[in-house]
Amino acid sequence: MVYWWKKKKQSDPKYHESLAHTVKELIVGTDGTNNKFHKKEKKRVVKALQNDVTARGMITVLKSMPDPDLPTAEAEVIEDVPQESLPKKKDESSKSSQKKIIGGKSSLNSVKLIKPPLDRISCYLNWWGYEIYVPQVCMGRLDQAQNVSNAFLFFLQTIVGNAAAISPYFGFISAWVGLQFSIIKAQNTGHGVILAATWVLPVALIPRPWDEELLDS
Repeated sequence: MVYWWKKKKQSDPKYHESLAHTVKELIVGTDGTNNKFHKKEKKRVVKALQNDVTARGMITVLKSMPDPDLPTAEAEVIEDVPQESLPKKKDESSKSSQKKIIGGKSSLNSVKLIKPPLDRISCYLNWWGYEIYVPQVCMGRLDQAQNVSNAFLFFLQTIVGNAAAISPYFGFISAWVGLQFSIIKAQNTGHGVILAATWVLPVALIPRPWDEELLDS
């Protein structure tokens, strides 16, 4: 039984913000960090990730944070998209409708912007974790598949080499999608879903609806 006060805490934006800052600290790290404290905070975050409401709120905060001051690395486009098809840079007001694609830990100077494709899944790496975009057409194929896990693994293997950072987790990710597919479908509002995970626990994926705004950007 989950008490009302616990549910209130799980949906509290301030709690989400606190967790997001903890995740940032765990990923970026600082010199002289106490290992015992580090492990305790990681345990707290891992426990919070088991609640979808809390996890979605935390990831929303992480996405709004500026990239930490990390060594610059050359940006890596995750999708195999011809350069001429990439949109030109837009002003700051339009950036919210696009996704940053970075290879590993990268500074703002190495960020490229791209609109997720609508005919295949795509993967986007960020300093805090990664996101897998599953458009509506792929959701339909998964819904008709005899084995959802195998079908999703096939989708993931089409981006191997472009998402090397998560390739060791492909088996776990596809198995999770197969087990949680009914929950994932419940998040679909007709445009597909986005599966997000942090580097703190890369196999704990959180589904959310694919925002309609991304389709029109």
